Amino acid sequence: MTTMDLLGKLLQGVVGLGAFGVVMALLLAFLDRPDDQPGGWRGSMKQGLRPRLIIIGVLVLLALLARLLYGAVPWMTQGMTNALIILAVAGIAVVVLQWLLDRLLRPATPAVRSAVLRLVGAAIAVAIVLVAQVAESIPSLEWVTPALVLAGVIVGWPVVGVLLATAALAFAPHRIRRQGRLLVWLLAAVAVVVIALVLEQGREQPIGVWPWTGALALSVIGVLGYLADRDDDSKPMLVFLMPAALLLTVGLIYPAIRTTMLAFTGRAGEYVGMENFVWMFTQREALITLGNTIAWVILVPLLSTAVGLAYAVFIDKSRGERVYKMLVFMPMAISFVGASIIWNFMYAYRGPEQDQIGLINQLIVLVGGEPQQILQNSPWNTLALIIVMIWIQTGFAMVVLSAAIKGVPTEQLEAAEIDGANPWQRFRNVTVPSIRTSIVVVVTTISIATLKVFDIVRTMTAGNFDTSVIANEMYTQAFRSGEPGRGAALALVLFVMVLPIVVYNIRVLNQQKAIR
Repeated sequence: MTTMDLLGKLLQGVVGLGAFGVVMALLLAFLDRPDDQPGGWRGSMKQGLRPRLIIIGVLVLLALLARLLYGAVPWMTQGMTNALIILAVAGIAVVVLQWLLDRLLRPATPAVRSAVLRLVGAAIAVAIVLVAQVAESIPSLEWVTPALVLAGVIVGWPVVGVLLATAALAFAPHRIRRQGRLLVWLLAAVAVVVIALVLEQGREQPIGVWPWTGALALSVIGVLGYLADRDDDSKPMLVFLMPAALLLTVGLIYPAIRTTMLAFTGRAGEYVGMENFVWMFTQREALITLGNTIAWVILVPLLSTAVGLAYAVFIDKSRGERVYKMLVFMPMAISFVGASIIWNFMYAYRGPEQDQIGLINQLIVLVGGEPQQILQNSPWNTLALIIVMIWIQTGFAMVVLSAAIKGVPTEQLEAAEIDGANPWQRFRNVTVPSIRTSIVVVVTTISIATLKVFDIVRTMTAGNFDTSVIANEMYTQAFRSGEPGRGAALALVLFVMVLPIVVYNIRVLNQQKAIR
């Protein structure tokens, strides 16, 4: 990497942090509107000025960076430079306008202020959409592509409708206003999808997936606004939840919805109904995959937790406890791929006439047996893979449960000992009930990790010899066999299998919280 490339990467990071700062400052500015009016007109004009100055400073910084980067790095084109400068100027104008309106409308009621600000926002949104449609004739807007114009049409008009409708709802009672705003935002999200589907008809190239992302973003905004409008103390929540909610929408919620839709399509993307699920529960290979996954999710959590708990009990308060814990926890520091390579050598096989390099087969030979192709003999090869996962997860179970055991009140153990309880009875009747929450957390965490296991199977057998699990088969079908619908169906089944475990874990934690 050259010095210029490194400079470009650093400046990219600065621009990204600046954009994030703009978002946070905007949210803080809009939430910084207390009802009291200090110090007359001068005090009213100063109120809320600091966060807006921060916004203006960040926008100016972005514009200056865009100008400085032009010609310094190859990815900063003239069009991008102009776009950033125009966006910065427009952002400053919007901030100043909102601040002036907020100050001038201060004597009015909150409903009037909210309605006027939303009407002004709707006017600005209309202006942006109209200008985008004639951007080709404006020299400074040559960077506006047809795709951006289409985005302005699809998303812009529903946003205008939302602002107008919420402006009208500003005068409604609080409960109706709160629920009405949520409904309007959700209807706008539906409108974005409908408009995109209508405009996509007859086009040679599909519009793409971004309208769905825009619809999800509108839904998230509506839900967060609904939650933040409960009381004044809830409003700052919007500042901290908005960036995370948008990232979750783009990176988690939207892919989940697309995967669900893809599960009902065929190789060419056509709708096939339940065929992928019928294949999953009727074909031998798919049934073996499901059976292996069930075996994994039963054996790994139970054995890992049992071994980890036993180890934690036996070494508790013993000399060298730290060293013993370190030895068992070390596999957790190894990646699944690294652990798989280690155990590949453990299970390595050579013919009967050759010297064995695998530890397991060498031990078999030493006791007079014949070397075995451990990773090829079904169903024992699945058990061999499960052992690798148990070896990794036992350290996690041991550490968590050992910490829980140390939190068991000594008075309870001493009282049980005075009553004549032997060590096993003290463990069963005192220790285990006291650490039940920790056991549930460990079992559920390992269960979820086991359901998603991919690296071990892919590295050691690639799913051959009847060892495949759902995550591996999902990859194989989607990216190797050219069946994305089947891969999505397997992902959906995996989600359904994980969901009850998560729900049970939440219920247990809530019960424990209620007891405390």
